[in-house]
Amino acid sequence: MPIKIKQLHISGLRGVQEQFALNLGEKSILLYGDNGTGKSSISDALEWYYTDAVSHLGSQEIDLKDALRNAYLSGEKESSIKINYSKPVINAERKLYYKKGKLVTEFSNDTTDFAEYLERSRKENLLLRYQFLRDFVDQTKSDKLKNLSDIIGFSEVTKAKEVLKKSFNFIKAEIKNQNFENQINTQKTTLIEKIGAAFSQEANLFEKINETIAPLCLGFTVGSMADIDNVLAKLKTPASSKFVNELRFLETCQASLTDLEKEVDFIDTEYTKYHVEFNKIADDVGSIMQTYLAELLKVGNDVIVKKFHKDESCPLCLQPKNLTDLQAEINVRLQEIGEAAKKKAVFDSSKTSMVAIAAERIKRLDALATDLLYKDLANSKISKAVAGLKVKIGLYQKAALEKVTSGNRLSDASSLKLHAADFLENVDIAARISKIKTAIASDNTTVLYANISAAKDAFMKIKNFEEDREKLEKQKNSLEIIFNEFVKKQKEGLQNFIDTFSGTINDYYQYMNPGELFEKIRIVTIGEDDELNGITIEYKYKGEWVSPPQKYFSESHLNCFGISFFLASVVAFNKENKFLILDDIISSFDTNHRKKFADLLFDKFSEYQIVLLTHEEQWFQYVRQIAKKKGWLINEIKWTEIKGTHLSESPDDLKEIIEYNLANGNVTLLGNPIRKYLEHILKKICLNLEVKLSFKYNEVNEKRMPDEMINELKSKINKASAELKVNLPIIDKLSSSSVFGNLLSHDNPFDPKLGDLKAFWADIIAFEKLFHCQNKECKKPDVSLRNYDTVAKNIRCGCDTTKYDWKN
Repeated sequence: MPIKIKQLHISGLRGVQEQFALNLGEKSILLYGDNGTGKSSISDALEWYYTDAVSHLGSQEIDLKDALRNAYLSGEKESSIKINYSKPVINAERKLYYKKGKLVTEFSNDTTDFAEYLERSRKENLLLRYQFLRDFVDQTKSDKLKNLSDIIGFSEVTKAKEVLKKSFNFIKAEIKNQNFENQINTQKTTLIEKIGAAFSQEANLFEKINETIAPLCLGFTVGSMADIDNVLAKLKTPASSKFVNELRFLETCQASLTDLEKEVDFIDTEYTKYHVEFNKIADDVGSIMQTYLAELLKVGNDVIVKKFHKDESCPLCLQPKNLTDLQAEINVRLQEIGEAAKKKAVFDSSKTSMVAIAAERIKRLDALATDLLYKDLANSKISKAVAGLKVKIGLYQKAALEKVTSGNRLSDASSLKLHAADFLENVDIAARISKIKTAIASDNTTVLYANISAAKDAFMKIKNFEEDREKLEKQKNSLEIIFNEFVKKQKEGLQNFIDTFSGTINDYYQYMNPGELFEKIRIVTIGEDDELNGITIEYKYKGEWVSPPQKYFSESHLNCFGISFFLASVVAFNKENKFLILDDIISSFDTNHRKKFADLLFDKFSEYQIVLLTHEEQWFQYVRQIAKKKGWLINEIKWTEIKGTHLSESPDDLKEIIEYNLANGNVTLLGNPIRKYLEHILKKICLNLEVKLSFKYNEVNEKRMPDEMINELKSKINKASAELKVNLPIIDKLSSSSVFGNLLSHDNPFDPKLGDLKAFWADIIAFEKLFHCQNKECKKPDVSLRNYDTVAKNIRCGCDTTKYDWKN
């Protein structure tokens, strides 16, 4: 069941000094308050409650916790916001208080239910402020994509796609770097040399070995790799072992060096690519360095767009600067940085490849050093040659690790390229191999042992290389299939969502702008193949698709789109909560758009609980008439230095304040409360007796002067009731008071004596009693024409205790 708010209590937060309570009972509420009365204290407190942040207090210069606490609050008092929901298990209070000299916060509800609710709510759109209406419209195309991706969870999908792509590219690069084909061909050459053929199947290998050992009459045939080991065991002699081990070592060194020599051109080609990309970046290192400023520029752009900084100056250096020009310059720089980032990505890829290639070749050379014979004095020339090759490969590695911002230039490919002279040791190795083969040529058993042993090793290496390659190829192919299907589904899912989402945005926009030239507003993705680069907003204008909205939209139209986007987001994503807070969002709307927006809320969002805050009095008067019929709560927000932000007092509150201040002699605090209370009872009496006043519009009608109402009331009594006419002296005494004269102006300051105020208050109470039954059991205490007795021809209260004759 979607969540709504039953009670909201705020204390000591922002403009609220004492208690501020909204007993909503899951109903919507319209709140009016002049600028500076602290309306946004409500939205600030709620935003902090849900997100641990307040968007317009996000500057690094602002201590959020300190800014949240009311400035008049003493240190020992707690600040808090307490919310009771339609689901009691998640009711909670968030407190902000001092502990050991530091401001700390805590929630009163530590249940899993509440923690999960809070986490889900943080992903929803609950609050909209005027200054953020155009956020989405004014963002860059890439930022629009990020914004929408974050809202719908698409960013997580994109992250998964990037992981797949990165994995695919890594395996693809690994296959290339390993150069399996070259290594396999080297081992096949060994097989041909040792047993006269290169086989890929074990059966063929076994058949060839059986053919080779047949003259020896060993009494068994080879049918497995274990059988080959048995053959070698029978052929092995102490004398042959020394020759065979040395031959194996030399042939391994020969194969490794031969492989490396075959890869010289491959390494040179990869290094040349890297060298070219390195120089591109090095020649334009300034623009590449600018990529690190991208986030700063985006934040700066947000500061301007969200109007955190309104002065015509740079928000960073504070030098004079037109903000429109500055924003345009920032967008140009961000585009340039985007291009530089693409160049850097190509460079990073070539650098990674070169690092991997050099590391793999050094690894293979290091593998030779693990053989016990490597350190043998007889093999010192081999060790020296291998060390020399490692040094040269190390130069490639060093170049690959060079920082492009170092200012150093890379060595040319020609100066690093390996040459035939680097592999001369292979000539000596070949001679030594030939010498050993000659030495054992007369010993057929030793020759067979050496050839079969080398053939087995070569065959096993080929199988290992093929298995490794096959595994990587399968992984690559699988990832490619998964990636392509993922991208396909991702695009389909995103497009389906955007089509629906765009339709909702367009419906709301057209509702507020019927019959205008801007039609079929939609969100469109930008990008090719598997890459989405951004999102833009298009609409039809005079039959042609146009983008962006700023091209023809007025400020009211742009704000209408901002509201439409927010409300569409509410419908699409708010699955947990059925309430939203709209904080003064129609400030720059023209009259027609304001009315249409109000109609949209009542028509399309009747199932939602809405907290609607405004300082626009005319719009408030328009909305309140509809809101009353819809069962909304309506109130006004006030601010005083003593109470801070608070709701407009009820008559009972005013009466309590007046009597308290009279008792304590607080003369300066009595003027406004007494005026408000007198206006209230006069309006109520005039309404109940149907006293007719001259017609006035909306807010002027709400601010009727007491003398106007009291004069018309006396006129009505003179005509309709002889019994009430007897009591006119009570009314005359009230209206002739000097205090009454000073109350005629809402803003007129006066300085009466305490005694005068007490006497005037007594006159008000006496006047009120004439029209209000004093029987505590009376359920309808107001004397009203609604209780008119047509037989007795009198007006009365509900219990018939207070009544007067009355001529209709």
